[in-house]
Amino acid sequence: VQSELDAGPLVLSLRTRAMNSMMEPPAPDLVGNPSLPEPLPWRQEVPVSSSPDTSLGASPTAGGRGSESGAAARSSSASASSSSSSSGRLGEPRRLYKVWPSKNMFICGGALVMGGEEESPVIRGTGWSWANCFSWTCILVPSGIFFTVALPYFWKNFVGILLAVTVLFATTVSFLCLTCCSDPGIIPRRSVILATDCTETLTEVLGYNPLGIGQPVHKRNVDCEGMVPVELAGRGYVWCHTCEIVRPPRASHCKECDNCVLRFDHHCPFVNNCVGQRNYRFFIGFTTSVCCLAITVLPSLAWFFLASSSDLAMKSELMPEVRVIVIVLAALAALPALLLAGLWVYHLYLISQGKTTKEHLKGRKPIQGLMDEPTLCAPRGPQLFDQFAWVRKTDEGKLLPV
Repeated sequence: VQSELDAGPLVLSLRTRAMNSMMEPPAPDLVGNPSLPEPLPWRQEVPVSSSPDTSLGASPTAGGRGSESGAAARSSSASASSSSSSSGRLGEPRRLYKVWPSKNMFICGGALVMGGEEESPVIRGTGWSWANCFSWTCILVPSGIFFTVALPYFWKNFVGILLAVTVLFATTVSFLCLTCCSDPGIIPRRSVILATDCTETLTEVLGYNPLGIGQPVHKRNVDCEGMVPVELAGRGYVWCHTCEIVRPPRASHCKECDNCVLRFDHHCPFVNNCVGQRNYRFFIGFTTSVCCLAITVLPSLAWFFLASSSDLAMKSELMPEVRVIVIVLAALAALPALLLAGLWVYHLYLISQGKTTKEHLKGRKPIQGLMDEPTLCAPRGPQLFDQFAWVRKTDEGKLLPV
C-alpha cells in the first residue's frame, strides 16, 4: 500500500480506470465489426428476482443448469406453439354462446336462446323471422285496438270482459316469450361437450354417455354400428352424424336450428324456435291462451263497432271509414285464430295419444315402455349445456377448452 501511495495519484487513477473497464460490458461496435462476440441469449431471458434462486447459483455449474433449463423451456414453448399452429391459431377465451356452432341465436347477454331464422329472416343475424313477426302482429293489433278504442266503453259497462282480456293478453304474451326464448331441450354436439368438459355431467343426467364408444370415423355405416352400444341400439338410441353424438329415441335433429332436441315435436317458424321437451308445455299454454284471447277480443270488438244499441255512445263519434278498417283488421286476425284453434285441437289429440307431431306424421311405432313418458306432464329436465362456459375457437372453427 505504501508503494502504491509513493507511485503517486496518477498511477493510482490509471489502475482504477483499468479495473472499471474490465468490469463494464464492451461498447457496441458502431462500425459493424463481425469479430465481436454476440451476447449470450440466456443472459437476456433469465428474469431478475429479488429473492435468492436455487436454480441459478453463483458457481459456473449452477449457471449451466440455468441455461439448460431455459433452453428446455424454449423448446417446450416452441413445440406447443407449433402444435397449436398446426390445428389453427387459438383465439381469445370467449363465452360459449358467442361462438355457438349451430344456428341458434342468443340474446340478452346469452340468457335467452332462439331458433334459427334462415327459413324467413327479417334481418339476418337478429333472430327474428317474418312468421314470428306475423304472430306478434296478430296478437298486438287487435289487442291494441281493444285497449285504445273500446276500453272506456267496457270499463263503464262490462268491466269483467276488460279484466278477462287483460289477463288473457298478459298470459298469451308471457307464454309466447317463453316458447320463443327458452331452450327446447338441446343436446350439445360433440365439440361442445369436449370443449366444456361436461361428459360426466351429461352421462349422469341422460343415463348414458352421449359420446358413444371410441372415436367416430365419419363414415355413416361404420359409425351407426360402432359408436352406439348394443344395449342402447336395441332401445332405439341412434347415432347423429351431424352432432356426432348418441341421441335418445324420441330426440331428433332439427335442420333449421342444426341441433338434436330431446323429445322433438316440431320446429315452429311462428315462434321461431323448436318445440321439444323443455318448452312443449309453454307452447301448449300459448296456443290455449291465444285461442281464448281471440274468442274474447274479436267478438267484443265486433259488438262494440256493429251493435245498434243506444248504449254504445262512442259509436256515433267514430268515422265510418275507421270502423270499416277496424272490422277488416279483426277479420284478418280471425283467420289465423281459426287455424290456431285447429292446431290446438290437434295437439290435444297428440297429448291424449302420448305422441309428438313427428312421431304421428312419420307413423313411428312406439318402442315398448317408451310411451310411459307423457308429452305434456313429463318433467322438463335440466338444461344440458352451459352457454356461459369459457372456450377457445381456432381459425378452422374448432372449439377447444380453455
